[in-house]
Amino acid sequence: MTNSIPTFTDEEILGIREGIDGIKRPLPARCYYDEEIYQFEVEHILKKNWLCVGRWDYAENPGDYFTRTMFGESIVIVRDKDHKLHALINVCRHRFCQVVEDGCGNVNTLVCPFHSWTYNLDGSLRAVGVRKIEGMDKDKCRLPSLRLEEWQGFIFINFDPHAKPLAPQLGAVNHIMDLYGVSKYRHQLTQDFESPWNWKLNFEAGYEGYHHAGLHNERINHIEPASGSRPLWFGEICGSYGVPFADDIAREETRPFGLPPHMKSEDDPIEMDVFIAVYPAFMMYVNSYQVSYTLVQHQGVGINIGSTPQSFAPWALEAPNAWEIVAEFKGFTVEVQKEDTLGCMMMQKGLKSQSAREGFIHPLEVQMNHYHNWYLDQVEKANRLLQTDLKKD
Repeated sequence: MTNSIPTFTDEEILGIREGIDGIKRPLPARCYYDEEIYQFEVEHILKKNWLCVGRWDYAENPGDYFTRTMFGESIVIVRDKDHKLHALINVCRHRFCQVVEDGCGNVNTLVCPFHSWTYNLDGSLRAVGVRKIEGMDKDKCRLPSLRLEEWQGFIFINFDPHAKPLAPQLGAVNHIMDLYGVSKYRHQLTQDFESPWNWKLNFEAGYEGYHHAGLHNERINHIEPASGSRPLWFGEICGSYGVPFADDIAREETRPFGLPPHMKSEDDPIEMDVFIAVYPAFMMYVNSYQVSYTLVQHQGVGINIGSTPQSFAPWALEAPNAWEIVAEFKGFTVEVQKEDTLGCMMMQKGLKSQSAREGFIHPLEVQMNHYHNWYLDQVEKANRLLQTDLKKD
């Protein structure tokens, strides 16, 4: 584990915390490409907080599993025979062969392909191949596990066994999720992509609607970012903003599947696109019939594996023209991701410029300042813990 804590100048801290000349400033450019800063983030931010890996129906039935690779570790998410989900390190305890291939499937047990050591779906050792080892305590030989929580149908993992539970920290945004019944939305499509840029750019591209007027100006025409991308609700590790619909928007464009059954009239209580963030790295766009979100498999300071899946409300999938609409969404998502990919790649290049020294937070992206303050809080927390450990030594 690295003990190198990122340092910020007094002016950089002031710019984020209070602003300079009335204008808030973003994180310094080096936070997006410096290898030492990234290694700090892995140990003290990413591994200390909750990371989304998928949805409940990625592993809906007993024996269903899928894998994710984080920081060089293959992790298998599997549902056991009691319908409980587990996040297991995908490495046999014998001689460290990967137990299941990366991907997804359904199994009765987890069997190492090399010597057939067999594990139950909760990670406990079921049998040693060929013959047992005298003196080995089978009950103490199990696949290592990570913390796992489900929230509103999303599956989160945490490398820190002492981390605070996730759900109580997300109360600020639960009401909108409950209103639409997001916990029951079902997965339908995924757009996978390589992301040769820093992980924070994936997140930040979703956390402000200001770039809709740039990257997506021609494609996303049902919203008006210039009319007021507005912060909505904030919590300890979450935030949200909304982008109002254009005044002349046709109702059928905002309700392609028709009126949601839980709405009693044509009046949608949320007349805007709602974007919700869970720090440090999860971003979603949610409305009454779908949720689009970003998943990141963290690989390195400037290279990751990303995907943009979409899940839809069960009632919407029962509409007469549902599959035609879903197919249209798929094509739309592909094109939007192409635009975001271009923007993030160009951003990553520009951040390395010698002139990338002082940026600005625009009034239409002020929610980013909440995130950057949280980031500084994480750095300060790690520094306090490090100083405490040094005093103990």
